[in-house]
Amino acid sequence: MTLNGEPKLIQAPKRRNSRSTSRTATKNNTPSNTPWRAAKSARATTPLRNAGKAPHSPLPARYHDLDRNLTLEDAAVGTDAFKNRVSEITSFRVVSRVRPFIKEELAEMNGQERRSIVEMTSTKTILLDPKDSWAPKAQFDFDASLWSIPPTHHIVHTFQDTKHRTYATQKDVYNLIAKDLVPHMFNGFNSCILTYGQTGSGKTYTMMGVYDPHASCGGDGEEGIIPRVSNDLFLILKERIREEEKTKQPRDRTKFRVEVSFVEIYMERVRDLLDPALRHTRGNERLQDARIRQDPYSGPFVEGVTKYEVENWGQCCTLLERGSQHRTTCATAVHNQSSRSHAIFQLTVVQEQVVPGINKYALPTFKTQAGRINLVDLAGSERGGFQDYVKESAAINTSLLALRRVIDCLTERQNMLMEMAEAEITGKCCQERPLPQVPFRDSVLTWLLSDSVGGNARTTMVATLSPLVKNYADTLATLQWSSRARNLVTLVKMNDQAMVHNGMASQAGALDNAVRIQRQNLDSLRQTLRSKKEAALQMERQTKALKKSTDKMQTREQEIREDRAALIIQRTFHRLMFAKKYEAYELHYARLRSANKDGAGGAVNYRKIREQAEVREQLAKQKLKVEEGRTDEKAAAVAKYDLDYEPRAARRREAEERQAKIFQAMNAEKILRQYSEKREQELKELRRIADEEKNKHQTALKKLTDMEKAIADHKTEEHKQKVLEAKGQLEALRNRCDEVRSRRYEVVKALQNMRDRHKKVIKK
Repeated sequence: MTLNGEPKLIQAPKRRNSRSTSRTATKNNTPSNTPWRAAKSARATTPLRNAGKAPHSPLPARYHDLDRNLTLEDAAVGTDAFKNRVSEITSFRVVSRVRPFIKEELAEMNGQERRSIVEMTSTKTILLDPKDSWAPKAQFDFDASLWSIPPTHHIVHTFQDTKHRTYATQKDVYNLIAKDLVPHMFNGFNSCILTYGQTGSGKTYTMMGVYDPHASCGGDGEEGIIPRVSNDLFLILKERIREEEKTKQPRDRTKFRVEVSFVEIYMERVRDLLDPALRHTRGNERLQDARIRQDPYSGPFVEGVTKYEVENWGQCCTLLERGSQHRTTCATAVHNQSSRSHAIFQLTVVQEQVVPGINKYALPTFKTQAGRINLVDLAGSERGGFQDYVKESAAINTSLLALRRVIDCLTERQNMLMEMAEAEITGKCCQERPLPQVPFRDSVLTWLLSDSVGGNARTTMVATLSPLVKNYADTLATLQWSSRARNLVTLVKMNDQAMVHNGMASQAGALDNAVRIQRQNLDSLRQTLRSKKEAALQMERQTKALKKSTDKMQTREQEIREDRAALIIQRTFHRLMFAKKYEAYELHYARLRSANKDGAGGAVNYRKIREQAEVREQLAKQKLKVEEGRTDEKAAAVAKYDLDYEPRAARRREAEERQAKIFQAMNAEKILRQYSEKREQELKELRRIADEEKNKHQTALKKLTDMEKAIADHKTEEHKQKVLEAKGQLEALRNRCDEVRSRRYEVVKALQNMRDRHKKVIKK
């Protein structure tokens, strides 16, 4: 935890399971192909030292009051300061800044004449041609030209009026570019500052500079635009809170919240630099791609981007440093650690206020207002670089080229609209041409900045220039395109919360219809489920009866099989016993014969014995016949069972099929139950969303009422007088237009008469 406290995480992205991201090249001790940033603080591309700096003279008169301290009046609606600032939010401001020579460049020019290919006056930037004896090549007009080469470099100036040039420090740059944009955030306005130029021209230093989160900000330090914007933002916030505490009750006070997000665009992909999963890592190996979504009311946004709630400027700088550690950098032909991605640091001020109900029965509503500022550090555009990063350089140049096309199309579209308006007022002939389509979707950068470049935002571009002779071509290209961008005029207005809430109300109506349809579908599904349950119960009862009958038949079959086996064994045993008895009788009969031969006296005994043996044999045969009869009966029963086996098997198969159908029906019931649960969850979610949208709709209506009341209160007599004068001028223009039309009609009529007379003369 830092001395300033840890920022509060209010939104984090959903991490996707990706094995490819975990398989880094460090496993085999080989470097990754993707360049990554070393563990450093915000990089100073062209460090400006305070030592040896001459005292700077005041800036031009139009910016003479920018060095004053910000007050609550700057952010108060209806004040003169507020109206003056609103009148300035009409043009695309462009400021040029030339960087000083770095140590390596000064060492190369040791003993030589030091010259810069760029000379500046108050608002003009002059490009000198070193191949033509340093003659002026081109002159460009900007809103301001900032000379950041210190007098200690002893530059030889070509023109005398540029010799005593004002030395612009980081404080001067901020006062000129961004200081008047901070109060607009508290009034619901959007702003954007972007730096454009070749690699090594001072973009990152202008935007970030050198800062210390644990020290104070401001003064003549080397803090860039982002730290100074954060510092002034919290100064105004403290003053607003102090004023709220003095004038309002605790329940009526406005709640302020400052949110921070930080993303980069690398190879036409958006990546979150503040992802909590990257907290204890360095480099960009674990960065995951994010998606851009389009909101029809608030514009494009990054889906699921990490957002932190900050309480002071130190926490902003901590997040800036934390995200800068994961930016993609590599060595190029002009810089050994150049940013290879576009970075967007966004600050959002959210104001929430409880509005009491209209009467004692009405519930209080919430009034919400948000204003944001996008601070964009574009990647450098240069032709040099290593062969390994050809695709990377192509992607950077593609996005920058798309940004140029967007601004060119916006300028052309604006010129055509002005020509059409002028022709409609003056009655001149104007060729009808279709308005060009602005290609915002050609690049991720232009899509994400579409609301800032061509939409509802006050945009300022800083064209950073290099004084080196070898960068002449890139400097000329930067100046040419920056001068074209200055012609763009944008209409900036307060964020229309009523339109947003009206859209939410329409969406709430659509959600209500969806809820009604889902309820009808749920009722039909419940009816189907009940019928399926009844059919399943009936089939279950039939299955139980069939199972009981099948079990009984299987038991009877087993008994018959056991009886058959027992009969076979018994019949075999009886036959064996009969054979043994027959053998015994035969042996006994043989003995009697032998005894008969021995004496006649034994004839009588022999006859008796023989008769007894015949009787016993007859009894044994009768018993055997009885047993054989029983065996035949059981064999007939077994044969009958064998004949009935196929029908029983068919009935068993039918029972098994019915049982399978029952199981399938039971599975269908499970599926229906799961589908019903899912639909109930969706219904609950839709109800919750509908309730939220209704609440937001009520809040929007209340805000609209308050805004209309505020507008009515702020209309003064002077404003009404201006409206009357404008109406008079409009009426005069309309009368003039009617006169021109009547004259045109008379001329056309006279021309037609002349044509008729000419035709008559020709006929004669």
